[in-house]
Amino acid sequence: MRGVLRKTRLLLEMTKPKQLALLMITMYGAYFAGGGGLDPVLLGLLTLTGIGSAGGVTALNMYLEEDIDSIMPRTRDRPLPSGALSKREALYGVSALIVLGTLAGAAINKYVALAALIGLYFDIIAYTELAKRRTEWALLFGSVAGSMPALGGWAAATGGYSVIGVLLAGIVYVWQPLHVAFIHYYYEDQYSEAGIPTIPLRLGHKAFADLALFSISSTIILIWGIVAYLGEGYLTASIATLLGVQALRAVMRFKGSPRREMALAMIKFASPLVGIIFILLPIEMHLLTL
Repeated sequence: MRGVLRKTRLLLEMTKPKQLALLMITMYGAYFAGGGGLDPVLLGLLTLTGIGSAGGVTALNMYLEEDIDSIMPRTRDRPLPSGALSKREALYGVSALIVLGTLAGAAINKYVALAALIGLYFDIIAYTELAKRRTEWALLFGSVAGSMPALGGWAAATGGYSVIGVLLAGIVYVWQPLHVAFIHYYYEDQYSEAGIPTIPLRLGHKAFADLALFSISSTIILIWGIVAYLGEGYLTASIATLLGVQALRAVMRFKGSPRREMALAMIKFASPLVGIIFILLPIEMHLLTL
């Protein structure tokens, strides 16, 4: 029994729990913003969809990148390169997660299942298999996958896709390249050793800063687009804008004088943007209007 529990813990570690938690926040946030209720069955299925699909796809990505992880010091201790989990065990566990997530999504409706499958395609085929080892712009494909939990959450509440659902997914899409590129910048020596092309490595710190400026600005624009469309959400948009302006100022300082500690300051303000939006918006749209 202890062995099974240990293997299960290692499999869950492959889902990158912190990253998964943020994606689940976007999923629940979009669900409640779409008017979703506290139906325990529906929320249970949605939770299984998020863990199985988003977490399973991340774990499959890690399975396919074992060779890269074994080279980079920051990833050598992950379950596969460390030998704590065998490739067969990982493949069985990952497959079970993805099947579970897809079936749970289909049990809600076809649009939730479709979002899960789109995430699987863009993360595994477009990003990992076709682009990551070839181009520094691969992160644009991976960001599509990152935006699918939000779209799926909206579809679970509303029964389909709509302008607001797409805008919410768009917020995650334009924010995620900043998060990924920051990791690339911070560990650029390790990515260089592994032979992975990244924007900081290929194009330099100014291109990285420009991507950050675009990412933060686009996030602010999209949240105000939701406000303009709905006629509500002003508090959320205002708080996101204040935080975004601080992040933009940090980026401009970094662009003029790039230092690692300045990049940390930049990400300090930019990272909470998505979480704040997806937590505050449903509260403002529904709870504050009761």
